[in-house]
Amino acid sequence: GRYLHRLYSWLGPSLAGPGSPLPNHSSARADAFARLMPSLHLLPLLLALTIRPPSSPVHVYPARVLESYPHDADAFTQGLHLEEDGTLIESTGLYGESTVRRVDVESGRLLHCERLPGAWFGEGVTVQAGRCIQLLWREGLLLVRDARTLKLRDTVALPSGISEGWGITGDGAGSLFVSDGSDILHELDAHSFRVKRRIAVHAAGRPLPNLNELQWVRGEVWANLWHEDRLAVIEPRSGAVRCFVDLRGLLTAEERRSLGRTPALQQEAVLNGLAYDEPTGRLLVTGKLWPRLFAIATEALQKVEQKPSAPKP
Repeated sequence: GRYLHRLYSWLGPSLAGPGSPLPNHSSARADAFARLMPSLHLLPLLLALTIRPPSSPVHVYPARVLESYPHDADAFTQGLHLEEDGTLIESTGLYGESTVRRVDVESGRLLHCERLPGAWFGEGVTVQAGRCIQLLWREGLLLVRDARTLKLRDTVALPSGISEGWGITGDGAGSLFVSDGSDILHELDAHSFRVKRRIAVHAAGRPLPNLNELQWVRGEVWANLWHEDRLAVIEPRSGAVRCFVDLRGLLTAEERRSLGRTPALQQEAVLNGLAYDEPTGRLLVTGKLWPRLFAIATEALQKVEQKPSAPKP
């Protein structure tokens, strides 16, 4: 309606004739209107093409806690990867404290630990094709490790266009997906680490920033969102968020208050860390400096069938 009103307000004076309440100020407008008349029948079509209806809201699924396990409350968790034998590879952050470690899920016992140099800040981690790949935050590097020993084998520069290293996962079919805290997922070749494409992630038609830790689950990318108690389930072909998973209430209010050694760390002791247990269909989630690791179930997993892992060219 407002578009037609603007059109009339512009053309109205040219439509005025003798005795009309509208003064005829401009013959130029009348000439313009005469030229426009043959095309006015296209106006409804143009409006339909340019005015988009509001997008439907994204569905939010609840989660159900199946088990709760001990977790190192000094671990600034940045990434998780569940191995086939059921042990957990965990990457932790903070300068001077970053590690990559192997952990027993049920007991929380540390099985093996490799410390990073003090000037490196550990971020996401995944295992693909026999290699453990760990991100660094602002150092511009991927660390390539032996998947069995976790020993460092190589360092690779992050491709141009990835401002920081946040989360990483792989589809097991030749692609890695990397987040940098923006609304963009960077798809890399798992062998050369070259960028294959960049995926703009959006929910209900709007960009979804702060993508953090990532996990490939049944043909989709599941993502932690920095400083949010929810997961985003992302369709990797289009970047559309299919649904969210609500993870509020995992910790009690008392547990929340006890997180972190300093006020600054307490502020950053947020939900982060996501792994998928394919044989059982469970998800493992925790947070930075959290005392517990949770095994959860959600109907969001039941609403998706196995999808092809790699997008068609």
